[in-house]
Amino acid sequence: MFTEAVVGFIGKLTDDTVQKNTIRTFPNQKPWVDKTIRDALRSRSAAYNTGLATGDMDEYKAASYSVRRAVKDAKRRYGRKLESQFQQGGSRRLWQGLRTITDYKTPSSRLVNTDASLVDELNTFYARFEAAANHASGASGTTSVHAERAGELNTFTISEHDVRRAFKRVNTRKAAGPDGITGRVLKACADQLAPVFTEIFNLSLEQAVVPSCFKQSTIVPVSKKPQPACLNDYRPVALTSVVMKCFERLVRDFITASLPDTLDLSHPNNGLFSLLRSGKRFRSLKANTERMRRSFFPQAIRSLNQETPRI
Repeated sequence: MFTEAVVGFIGKLTDDTVQKNTIRTFPNQKPWVDKTIRDALRSRSAAYNTGLATGDMDEYKAASYSVRRAVKDAKRRYGRKLESQFQQGGSRRLWQGLRTITDYKTPSSRLVNTDASLVDELNTFYARFEAAANHASGASGTTSVHAERAGELNTFTISEHDVRRAFKRVNTRKAAGPDGITGRVLKACADQLAPVFTEIFNLSLEQAVVPSCFKQSTIVPVSKKPQPACLNDYRPVALTSVVMKCFERLVRDFITASLPDTLDLSHPNNGLFSLLRSGKRFRSLKANTERMRRSFFPQAIRSLNQETPRI
């Protein structure tokens, strides 16, 4: 109940504090059109109406010149922005620049069944694994035993500094979970939210219980085909709590630090706790392939193949 109250209070403060703006977009709007051009266009329209009423079009001519100059400056700024996306590096900025230059638009898929019953069918279809897991855990009856011995065996506590650092490293572009706490809120208010979530995390470790609000997820069905025909044609994308992701990273770091030094985490068989960025996956794959090529068994096979047969 304490965790639900904290999460609900943070969500209410976010709704009351964060300002929401409505942005209108048009199909024929150019990417380099900004507020300066829109203000110049409104000034030109006002000058044109005034010129029709008074018969003096000098103000309209000056406003038209301002529009042309604003368009030229906006195109120049937009060109420098595209150049910076290629020069600064980063795969995301690079693909953004290519997508903008080529005017690529993601193809939209249509739902064949727009009835409200589709939501219930997908919910039952996706929850079949969870129902089986709950039935198996209830039949085993080992949860209470682990909860009783959790206080005796647990020696791991999370510090406020670690929670604050985890919140400040959150990717703000990730979507929020059912609790509504976004990564932007955690990163901006890390100093204020770290103490209360440190208490929640340590209490969860002490009692060996994860709060129910952190275990919930929002399932977004993404169509695999342009025209899905069955429930299996939808790929479930789970939006989990950002706070729970930070908690999992802290536990993962503790487990990784507790492993012996003789365990090679870079080996493919021990890659359970190694989360690599997209830019490092190729280098990791290349290193693992090189390690496998230089290992004992491939070298032994090559040496046997190179030996001359004995007659």
